[in-house]
Amino acid sequence: MVHMIISALLICGTGFLTTKASQSTNITAHPGDSVTIWCQHTTNTGNNIHWFKQTNSAVPLSIVYMMLPYELEVKATYLNGFQPDRLVMSLNSKSTSLKILNVDISDSGLYFCGWQNWVMAFGDGTHLDIKERSVTPLQNETEITNKDLKKSPISARDCSENIFYKLTIIFGGFIVMLIIILLTMLIIKIQNRYTQGKDADHHETQHHEEPYSSVYAALQFSKHKSRRAARNTEDTDVVYSATT
Repeated sequence: MVHMIISALLICGTGFLTTKASQSTNITAHPGDSVTIWCQHTTNTGNNIHWFKQTNSAVPLSIVYMMLPYELEVKATYLNGFQPDRLVMSLNSKSTSLKILNVDISDSGLYFCGWQNWVMAFGDGTHLDIKERSVTPLQNETEITNKDLKKSPISARDCSENIFYKLTIIFGGFIVMLIIILLTMLIIKIQNRYTQGKDADHHETQHHEEPYSSVYAALQFSKHKSRRAARNTEDTDVVYSATT
């Protein structure tokens, strides 16, 4: 099938087949982008539509082809080492598209579609040019940082253990501070109770000592008064005796 298509293209180049005059457009993309190329066709249902790639005026290579279905969906057939994980072909009654995923420099080239009724015809071509991105100093620094992170031997497990260790230290410190505060409050409360009890005992002692002091003072005053009365009596007796 591949040889037949290439032969048809070569015959077309010599003028034995009628072809549609085609025009080409240009698409510029960067590595890693996804590009969709469109091509219009004029074939009927039941015929195959092909996508080709040509690089540096070399013989075009058939990438993939698909039959324009009547009703049921038809799968695409990939050729020449091209794979469906990066190239996706879609087809409708008037146009076809080829989506290239995650493009790189090797995807640069001329892409066009072709179909065969009685003669081989081709649609408009598209030049795909893949260029490297212009890197600014900030982007370069970011890319270097990302590469360093990828090369870093720190695994997700190590990161989790590090976070757990830090959280343990934080919560441990919080618990220690809470215990210190509670102990301080307890000591202050006990000290206040002890001070209040001591003051109460002191007041009670003073209250018990006051009656005894009053009685003692009364007794002293009574003794002093008795002595004065006795002394006055003696003086009276002496005066009376002298008079007699």
